[in-house]
Amino acid sequence: MPRLPSRLVRLLILGCLGTAAGCGAGSDAPTTEPVASKRLVMGMMPKLVGIPYFNACERGAREAADELGIDLVFDGPQTDSADQQAAMIDLWIGKGFDIIAIAPNDPVRVAPALKRAREAGILVVTFDADADETASGRDLFVNQASAESIGNSLVDVLAEGIGGKGTAVIVTGTATAANLNDWIAIMKRRLKEHYPEIELLPTLVPNEDQNRARQMTADVLNAHPELDGILGITSLALPAVAESVAASGRSGEIFVTGLSLPNVVRPYLENGTVKKFVLWNPVDLGYLTVAAAKQLAEKKLNNGVQPVGRLKDVDVSEDTVILGPPIIFDETNVELYDF
Repeated sequence: MPRLPSRLVRLLILGCLGTAAGCGAGSDAPTTEPVASKRLVMGMMPKLVGIPYFNACERGAREAADELGIDLVFDGPQTDSADQQAAMIDLWIGKGFDIIAIAPNDPVRVAPALKRAREAGILVVTFDADADETASGRDLFVNQASAESIGNSLVDVLAEGIGGKGTAVIVTGTATAANLNDWIAIMKRRLKEHYPEIELLPTLVPNEDQNRARQMTADVLNAHPELDGILGITSLALPAVAESVAASGRSGEIFVTGLSLPNVVRPYLENGTVKKFVLWNPVDLGYLTVAAAKQLAEKKLNNGVQPVGRLKDVDVSEDTVILGPPIIFDETNVELYDF
């Protein structure tokens, strides 16, 4: 079962002691009105602010915060900097936040700051990407989908698109992002075991820089005219790849897929550069992060499949919560989603 942070344990003990003292005070003891519960203050930090994916996460987070009576601060670095994330965590510790949720840019470099938060009695949650569990001591990881389901879905869509053989390349994001590296490892294994006739070129690492991703894609297109498929596995990488392929005049010739938002990829579906792509609902991920943190703080988050707020069939296992399987988007269903 997910751990309850020491700060909340102390509050519960003090509450019980206060109740016990009141019960033994005798009939002459003054009666008091119940004290209203303090609103939880939660800081939620994306890998970086200002991009559509984390804007969608913020939308869901604020929905849950409003619904559950949580004071939410949603903020983060302007670039994918783990050092800036660590500095902001320390700032939030000093302000006495009750909960800190973070999508780490580096699972190791943010861990000491998260450990300091835990030692201060703050409940620590990761979402989208995990921190080093041992070094950080984090309480809960809210995962959008299992790494296996994401990596396998990406490869299966690629293989279908290029006929199970050919040459492909992955365009990733931040080199140290744990979730991206896990997906890449699973993708490589899937290719080796199920699609041995697909050759994978060295992974391109533009970090979370869309201009750089566009340029790196253009460079690999020029260097490898035999290229059959490209996987852009971040919400910034996929549209950058699609834009470069469209600009090269090779839309429909090179199969482009990956992970991004329907509202971002829709123009590339319309012009034929992208046929299918993969994601989950980031609005729901933001909502789940806040709602699960609240349930954990109240010691109401138990193992098993259960509703969490408005979300049904959420899988909770020890210290991990999974939103659900990834979604495959194409022209038949993309209009059903608005994020």
